[in-house]
Amino acid sequence: MPAPPSPIRTLEPVFTVHWLPPHKVIVHNNDWNTFDEVIAILVLAVPQLSLAEAIGLTQEVHRTGAAVVFRGDVAQADLCAGIIRTIGIRVSVEPDT
Repeated sequence: MPAPPSPIRTLEPVFTVHWLPPHKVIVHNNDWNTFDEVIAILVLAVPQLSLAEAIGLTQEVHRTGAAVVFRGDVAQADLCAGIIRTIGIRVSVEPDT
């Protein structure tokens, strides 16, 4: 009786995709940036953020010491945080769990 055919082996790589969790961008209060500076940088840095939302977030940062200004994938969060940091504000990027 003939031997069963051996399995076909390919040399194609196997890829494993690891999905990163959504991330959030947190802006922290400071004593040197003006309200107008923070509002302007938020409108510039955060996609689809309206002027009214930027004003509200800036007030929240001032009142509470910090506010989440963006939630999204890690690449977008890093880009957003990098733009905000250009005016000297302390920004954190953390997994949004």
